[in-house]
Amino acid sequence: DRNMWGIAEPMPPNVNTVLNEGAPTIAADGRSLIFVACSDMSGDNNYGEKRTGRGSCDMFYTKKLGARWTDPVNLPGNVNTPTWESQPSLSADGKTLYFVRRVSKRGEPVDSDIFVARLLDNGQWSTPIPLPKHINSPLQEESVLIHPDGRTLYFASRGHIGMGGSDIFVTRLDAKGNWSAPENLGYPINTKY
Repeated sequence: DRNMWGIAEPMPPNVNTVLNEGAPTIAADGRSLIFVACSDMSGDNNYGEKRTGRGSCDMFYTKKLGARWTDPVNLPGNVNTPTWESQPSLSADGKTLYFVRRVSKRGEPVDSDIFVARLLDNGQWSTPIPLPKHINSPLQEESVLIHPDGRTLYFASRGHIGMGGSDIFVTRLDAKGNWSAPENLGYPINTKY
C-alpha cells in the first residue's frame, strides 16, 4: 500500500555502532549520507570501529555503492573541529551543507549557531562560516533544514522573539545572496511551549 510506511531497518553495522549515531541528511539521489557520530568520551576520539574524529560529535560521510554502504569517513575538509558539530542539512544539489555547531565555552550558557560549508571541486568541504548575526542569536539555534529550493531555510531558535521556549523560524536567501530577517512560523506550529 502506497500510504503505509515499511518496517524500519537499521543501517548496516559499518554505519551503526554501539556508540551514538544520528541526525542524518541524505542526498537527493538517495546514495550519499552525512550523519553525526559522537565519541565515547574516552579522550582518544573513538567513534566506533575503524572510525576516528576530531572531538565531541562530528559529521561522517558514507556512500551507497550497489546495495552496500561504504565505511564512513570523517567528513573531508574543515567542517569538523574539537567542538560539537551536528544536525546537518544537505542542499538538493549536494553542494551546500548547513549544520549546527556549539559555540559556547565551558561554564557559559549553551549557545549554538548555524554554519554553512560548500563542497569544493577536490571533494573537500570548505571552512564553514556562520550565518549572519540577524539569524544566529546569542542563544541556541538548532534543527536547521534547507528546503529543496536551496533558498528557504527553516530553523529553531531560543534567541529570537517567539511564543515561548524554542520556536521555528524561516529565512529566505535573496538574489544578492542576503538572508531575510527570520520570520516566526506562528501558531499552531509554535506555541508557548
